[in-house]
Amino acid sequence: MTHLAETDVVVTAESGEVPEITAVVAPRLTSSSLLARNATLNLIGEGWTFLVLVIAMPKLVSSLGETSFGLFSLAWVVIGYLSFLDIGVNRAATKFISEHLAGQDDDSVRTLVRTALLANLALGLLGGLIVALASPYLIHSVFKVSPILESQARLAFYAVGVAVPVLLVQGIFRAVLTSYQRFGWINGVNAGAVTVQWGAAAWLAWRGHGVAVVVLATVIARLLATLAYGVLLWQVLPGIRFWGARSRSGLFRLLKFGSWVSVSQLISPVLVYLDRMLIASFVSLGAVTLYTVPYEIMTRLRIIPSSLATTLYPAFSERGLEGQELQLQSLYERSVRYLLMLLLPGILFLVVQGPDMLKLWMGASFASKTALVLQIMALGVLANGMSYLPYNLLQALGRPDLTAKFHLLELPPYLAACLILIPRWGIEGAAIASTIRFALDFTLLSWAVAKYCNCSFREFWTATFPRILLLELALGLILLLVHFGSSGPRMRLLLGVVSVLLYIPAAWSLAVDSEEKPRITRAVRVFLGHSAA
Repeated sequence: MTHLAETDVVVTAESGEVPEITAVVAPRLTSSSLLARNATLNLIGEGWTFLVLVIAMPKLVSSLGETSFGLFSLAWVVIGYLSFLDIGVNRAATKFISEHLAGQDDDSVRTLVRTALLANLALGLLGGLIVALASPYLIHSVFKVSPILESQARLAFYAVGVAVPVLLVQGIFRAVLTSYQRFGWINGVNAGAVTVQWGAAAWLAWRGHGVAVVVLATVIARLLATLAYGVLLWQVLPGIRFWGARSRSGLFRLLKFGSWVSVSQLISPVLVYLDRMLIASFVSLGAVTLYTVPYEIMTRLRIIPSSLATTLYPAFSERGLEGQELQLQSLYERSVRYLLMLLLPGILFLVVQGPDMLKLWMGASFASKTALVLQIMALGVLANGMSYLPYNLLQALGRPDLTAKFHLLELPPYLAACLILIPRWGIEGAAIASTIRFALDFTLLSWAVAKYCNCSFREFWTATFPRILLLELALGLILLLVHFGSSGPRMRLLLGVVSVLLYIPAAWSLAVDSEEKPRITRAVRVFLGHSAA
């Protein structure tokens, strides 16, 4: 570590009448074609985020400098961590709203939304206060900011404090839209916010403004996004009053489910951000920049599993609620298969062509310091990407305690690995420690899914995996031949991209079952039809 299908409800809303939730046919919210369409929308939205990042990052790093950009990264590390202070309310809200929609219970949806919003707003204000009070300690003792940047750092962390309640409220808005399957809206708002956030940051840095102004601009962009999500929430729940009746039992239900989710969410950011905090402490703020850039490139491949898992979470919840065990197992197995087919080509491409890409993107000097980090992280991101599906399945089926316990189990060895490897090998040591942790997490989650959800990979390994493995080995060999047989980074990258594109029809012919090809084709037609409408 996302909404209502285009059914008759939308037509009713456009006519000016209050839509009746009984018009929703629950299974259509998680039908195969809709899931495929929503996963594609999520992938497009995340792909746009990656494109904006690729364009803005070089200008932002060169304008701010390595040290100031490191401080900028750490400010968003703090925001990222404190945005998890919702103690699992966002995830719980998505689950229970999806269940209420399946049961056609509109009143319970509205009450639950009001209750969740109040809880997150209170938690966000608390988190913002914590940041304001802790900023001197963070600046002097944790991140060891130089005196030259001290005033900028203080203002930046005050802006971070403002961002926390904004992002927690935004989380509930997104949870509602996710339950209503409004992924097009979510991705549209997010694409606009990301464009404004990174575009404004790069422009302000280029104009010579300090890191505090840059951080403030990104916070304002997220505030505007939150307002947009609020307007869209009003579209799916017209007439909702945020000051209306709330439910104590609903709050208890959210907190009960969210309690274990919150344990996972409080520990998960530590697992995600610990490496950068320790790099700042043991090495330097400049080293944080050298680590963050390849880390961001490599982890952006998670747009594929993230898009798929975000879309599938309501479907997992619905099938688990209705006791559809065979359908759940089939959905999970197919999802794992397609995720592996989609994720591995990008991993192979970045392992082989990543140094050339860094050289053209950030310069030869930067690439020489960071290429090995990117290649080490590739294995970790593969394991981490494959973890998204079992993680979401366990939580959707009401077992957030398992994911939380696993995170508790992973923290001590990961902390030990970081404390040993980072002082000795710097950013490469941090990449090794992260890769070890990702592999452990995937192993534990896969074991839990097989044991508690009866989702075994036995058929997958025997029937599908050999074909996928042969395809990936062939692609890897071609990429290596391109890398060592071509002159010039631009030509190598071009031929590498062509090789990955040729992988798509090969995978369609050799690795996709004949029974599933019509389903995929139908889903693509549905998606294109909705897109053209």
